[in-house]
Amino acid sequence: MNVRISALTALVAVTVYCLCCLVYNAPGSPAKDRIKGSVTAFMEPYFWQDWQLFGPTPGSSDDLIYLRTRMKLPGSGQVVESSPVEIEQAIDRSPHDFPVNPTKLPGVLLAFDAAANRYAGIAIKFKKLPAARRDAARKILDKQFAPDFEEMRRFFSAQAKTLYPNAQIISVQATFKNRPIIPFSERYEVPRPKEHQQGILATSWMDYVPGVAQ
Repeated sequence: MNVRISALTALVAVTVYCLCCLVYNAPGSPAKDRIKGSVTAFMEPYFWQDWQLFGPTPGSSDDLIYLRTRMKLPGSGQVVESSPVEIEQAIDRSPHDFPVNPTKLPGVLLAFDAAANRYAGIAIKFKKLPAARRDAARKILDKQFAPDFEEMRRFFSAQAKTLYPNAQIISVQATFKNRPIIPFSERYEVPRPKEHQQGILATSWMDYVPGVAQ
């Protein structure tokens, strides 16, 4: 009897997993949208899947995010501005610190990088518009990306509080950059090839969100 119960339990677990895999990897559809929340909660973080598992494309560049902070230091009423601090590379390495239950923060920054690149790609096309239409186009673009920048504001506020826990933070600003990876065939050349960074997007100064770091 116990053997039958164990076998039935295992069969149910395998069936549920297979069905969730089918839904998780299925193309987008109204039916999938209705149940993807529960499926995603089951699949992530342990069963997360990506087509790159089968044929990963080697990276050719590093994404970088530089965070600046305007704040009042303890015992001072003067507002100071920090130097840019690169935050993405350390977060990208953080899953190795606890592989059993890795953090999802690298995925958050990946989404921010994608949004910054999309925004910058659309904004650069405004140069081709008549000058009288650029402001209206910019307002439409800003409205479209408002949810993305609100998420950035909250995330970067939390990161700033982590960097400067005793300061009274006023606002944050992020600059997105890209740096090509030096090929292995060139890494030991003398002199070492320079890594040139390319600016993608600099956000405006965003008001600090109190309490997000708690």
